[in-house]
Order: sequence, then C-alpha cells, then structure tokens
Amino acid sequence: MAKAKTPMALLCGYLGAGKTTLLNQVLSNQKGYKVAVIVNDIGEVNVDAKLIADGAKITDTSDIVPLTNGCICCTLKSQLAQNIENLIKSGKYDYIMIEASGVCEPMPIAQELETIKNGVLDNVVGVVDAARLVDEFAGGNKLLNKEAIGEEDIESLLVQQIEFCSTLVINKKDLVTEDEFKKVRKVIEALHPGVKIIETDHGKVDVSEVLGTHSFDFEQVYASAGWCKQLEEGEIDEDDDDDDHDEHEHHHHDHDEHDEHEHHHDHEHHHHEHKHDGDSGADEDEYGIGTFIYYRRKPFDRQKLDEFAGKWPKNIIRCKGLIWFADEDDMAYVFETSGRQIQAGYSGQWIATSPEKEQKKILAQNPEIQKEWDPKVGDRMIKLCIIGQNLDKKAIANALDACLA
Repeated sequence: MAKAKTPMALLCGYLGAGKTTLLNQVLSNQKGYKVAVIVNDIGEVNVDAKLIADGAKITDTSDIVPLTNGCICCTLKSQLAQNIENLIKSGKYDYIMIEASGVCEPMPIAQELETIKNGVLDNVVGVVDAARLVDEFAGGNKLLNKEAIGEEDIESLLVQQIEFCSTLVINKKDLVTEDEFKKVRKVIEALHPGVKIIETDHGKVDVSEVLGTHSFDFEQVYASAGWCKQLEEGEIDEDDDDDDHDEHEHHHHDHDEHDEHEHHHDHEHHHHEHKHDGDSGADEDEYGIGTFIYYRRKPFDRQKLDEFAGKWPKNIIRCKGLIWFADEDDMAYVFETSGRQIQAGYSGQWIATSPEKEQKKILAQNPEIQKEWDPKVGDRMIKLCIIGQNLDKKAIANALDACLA
C-alpha cells in the first residue's frame, strides 16, 4: 500500500499582517499533528524563526527550518523543495507549514510545492491586515508606501495574496470601523469571489481552519480570481463596430498553463461567455466597487498604451486579460495591473497565425472557437477585466480606445 503523502500549508501575507502570530497559535494548539515549519526571511538572520520558537514555546528548534537571504518564490525555490523532501524522509512529521516572506508572491511557491512527489499542498492561507487594506483600497486616500520593499508595489502583492489562496484570514479587524471593514470585504469579494474568509484579531484562528482542510486545488483557486470569473461571465464594453457576436470564447495555442516568468505568471484563458447589455456603467455596489469588461477586436499601439500606462487611473484596483499589439500581431499577451504595477507577458501565439491546415483542424474540433472567429483577425482580441472603485466606464473605455492602432 502506497504511503500517504505529507500535507503542506503555505502561509502568505505582507509584512506585519500577522502571519507569525497566527503560526504560533497553530503550533501551540496542534491537536494531534506533529508540525514542521519552514520560515523564509529575506535578511541574513531569520528573525521569524526565533519569534516562532519563543512564541510557541518550542524547545526542539530542529522542527523549525530557516531559509534566509533570499526569496522562496524565486531564488530559493529549489532549496525549499529540498528541505521539504528532507523533512518528509525523516518520518518525524505529519504536516509541514511554510511561512513565506512578506514580499513573496504565492503562485510560484505553490507551483514549486506541487512538484514535491511525497507531499500534497493542503491549503494556501493568505493573511491580510484589515487596517492596511483600508489604507490601500479605500478610494485611494493614501498613496502606496514603497520604502519597505524598494521598487516593488505593495498593492500588487496584496492583490496577489488575496487572489491566490484557498483560505483568507482578515486579521486586525479590531483596528478598523465597521463601515471600513464592510468596504474591505467588498473589495475582497470583487478580487476573489467565494474565497473562504476568516475574520479575526490577534491571529486567533482555530487549527482545524488551517490544517487538514483539503481545500487547495491549483486550477480551481486560479480560476476563482475575480478577473477570471468576470472574463467568463461579465458584461462586455464593446464598441459599435463589433457588436455582431453574442458569445465569445477564446483559446490560443502553444501555451502551458503552468508556464511562468520570474515575476509574471500567464495562464490560458478559455471558454469565455458574455452577455451584451448595452453600454451602461460598471456594475457597482453601495461602496462604489465595480467591474466591467473592455473588449475590442483591434490591436493596441504599443507606444500609445505605454504612454497611457504612465497615467493609469488610480482607482483601478485590478486589471487583467488578453491583448495584442499592431507591431506583433502573431503573439497574444497577458496584460495585468495591480496598483501601480503594470506589465504584459507573452502568452502564446494566436490560432490565426498557425498554418491553414492546422487552423481548420482546431476549428473543426472546437465549434466554440469557430463561433467567435472573426473573418479579419481570427481569434485575436483585447479582453480586459477591470475592477476598481467609482469607475467611469465610458472614460476608461475612451482612454483605452485612444491607445488602439
């Protein structure tokens, strides 16, 4: 009989969100688990490892493995995997928790953890500070403070840590007002609808909510992000010249769903169905949090889009989707913004660029692609999900239209 795989939980959250406090709560109340902990700190001295040992009153510090002077989402990935393999082989532990550095992106770590043969990723827990979310997302009242992480964008990290988790702990609830907290919840529901949320203060979370949950599935978590759901279901903002399609579905080829660049992760987007309800404003709630889809069958002018990126509206919290450029019309790009961080990465070739024989074969096997095939541009398109607060849909669409070639 095959030996059961050792479950793992990944704990992510920005600096000061309360990850170490939550981890100490878990380690002090393990409820039958023998837990090993891997702690990642960017500095040469792993301060968190000592805080965990002291806070959870752990005397056998061999249960805590520090990974220092690097980031486990990039430079220390292989070292992380090796350490986990060694812990599993020791036979001493039946659960492994990984506390990521505050500046780590969760997705590449999860990808690495899924390659471990004798382990299984059980839960990805995002920890966010309610007060910080109020500062970052409450209508743009406060600008981002980049000092702690240099050029990295704090809001971008917060968005990624909210989007890519199976459990989200909103900590320090006691430090914000009830109305502020409601607004924070609305932003989270727009970014990651349906995610399991635990509201707390001082990191107080029941161990059963974190360990042994069997709640993580990579594709399910990825597809549950708000931008992804909206691309499948949301209302389209479409120009008058392109209103002859009632449904749009998209595939493009030569793309691996687990391809990644060092700081950019592109995934295939497929089977998108959209309803056309005219050109009304973005669907907003009582806090002004709204979402809409910008859809065009024309390419962007690279220089114009780059210039507009320099004055990107501050009230757009998140934007992600597919685009193409006039000067490189064979390639699909994934375009994404979160906060002030804006980037575009290759996402494969459009089917329209493949040989005619291959095109016919793909279209014959995929009627949904045939249905949305444009006689001029094939499957090329711009399709962006835009999430933000008090969005002027018409103004944003007009600004993006001005960037078209």
